[in-house]
Amino acid sequence: MKNIKISNQSKTIGKSLLIMFLILFALTGTAAAKEWTVGGTAADFQTLPEAVTAAADGDKILICAGTYETAVNISVGKTLTIEGDNRETVILDLGGFSIIPKKENFVLRNVTIKNGSNGINLQTSATNALIENCIFDGLTHKDGIKLAKDGAVFKNNVVKNMDGFTNAVYVTASDVQIVGNTLTGLTGSGNAARILSVENANNVLIEGNTITNNKGEAIRLWKAETSNAVITKNKISGNTQKGIYLYNAGENNAIYLNDIFDNTGGNIAGYGTLPSVVTFNTPESLTLSCNGKSWTGKAGNYWGDDYDGADTNGNGIGNTQKTILDKYADLHPLTKTITSYAIGGEPVDPVDPVDPVDPVDPTPKPGKTGNSISMTTNILPSVSVSFSIDSLDFGDLAAGQTSAPKEMEITNSGGCDVKVTAEVTDSSADLYKRGIWIDNAFWPDFEKVVGKGETEISEVVLKVPSDYESTGNVDGTLIMWVEAC
Repeated sequence: MKNIKISNQSKTIGKSLLIMFLILFALTGTAAAKEWTVGGTAADFQTLPEAVTAAADGDKILICAGTYETAVNISVGKTLTIEGDNRETVILDLGGFSIIPKKENFVLRNVTIKNGSNGINLQTSATNALIENCIFDGLTHKDGIKLAKDGAVFKNNVVKNMDGFTNAVYVTASDVQIVGNTLTGLTGSGNAARILSVENANNVLIEGNTITNNKGEAIRLWKAETSNAVITKNKISGNTQKGIYLYNAGENNAIYLNDIFDNTGGNIAGYGTLPSVVTFNTPESLTLSCNGKSWTGKAGNYWGDDYDGADTNGNGIGNTQKTILDKYADLHPLTKTITSYAIGGEPVDPVDPVDPVDPVDPTPKPGKTGNSISMTTNILPSVSVSFSIDSLDFGDLAAGQTSAPKEMEITNSGGCDVKVTAEVTDSSADLYKRGIWIDNAFWPDFEKVVGKGETEISEVVLKVPSDYESTGNVDGTLIMWVEAC
């Protein structure tokens, strides 16, 4: 079988160079994913349950504008993408029922889920689900949105008009991402209600969310297995209970660059056995600019009136640390909300004016001698990386089989260490998205640092899913992303 070569492509992003390297796969196997439509005169179906029944793994269901009432749970035991035209105009009125994904790589985006029991209830093998750009309006279950399977991404959603719940968003799985959501004006049941509850879950990312003016705790990290969470760039304010509650939480959770203020039950609280390590500052130094001045170092959080330290030089960083729960410290608390700062870039401290310097006269002065010294240097590109292969052919494989490993040399000839990550696209049925492993890691988890001037070898294998049913040639693309460390 002939391999088709695709040349390297690169583009500049800001000051760093990002190299995208494309590798074309070839394998014996084919079946084209199909798009189904719901609603409208020319649509395939008029209801979502009909479309789900007809669709096969890898298919996409597109929903036209309209309100669709259902009186049953929508159980999805297939790898499907369900996508609306616009989340404001595509309304799925669940009438007290739920959407229940049961298979990996389920996607739901651009719809409003209204009057549901659970808006989403991940079950069985529904790992790596993506719930994106949806509105959840008026959910009634005590655990409104249940993210109980590893790898779920809950992104850019709005949750509103909920009351009587225990957990509005309930995370009980690892490697989950809660990013860019708005959870405002929700009314929980009793003082122990949680807007975002993370229980027995490892490596959870909570970033860029607005959790404000709710009746209940904003975020609870709950039980010893809840460790290595990162809570960053969130606005957490105006809630009637705790802002962040460490409830017998596990180790090594990090909380930084958040606005945490005006929460009635306390901006941060603890219960039971507190972890020995909680970090309240960024893991690495960065430059923050505020009021025309800048500061470089590890930055903390904005605490509102909970922090009364001075900021004598006006750069937005408090002069003294904030003690937290008599056990931890925010070493560099912010004195303004996070939107007041520019993050990154060169320091912008104003320079005191000085008298201009007269140009140097190269003419030798009496009593002095001069000696010229030539200078040269070789400026390397910040990122310059090459790969030893431009295609992969995994040969003949059947469902449930694993290919022989394919070696790929990664050579860094640039001026700095680089981080290499991967992205996979498919022409059909998510064969490669579900089956590509690099260096014994599933491709979304692959990350390798290649030092300046070094060459590293990675091994790529294809694990054909045991439930994969298609045959024939299947093409896909492996994209290797490279960025400066």
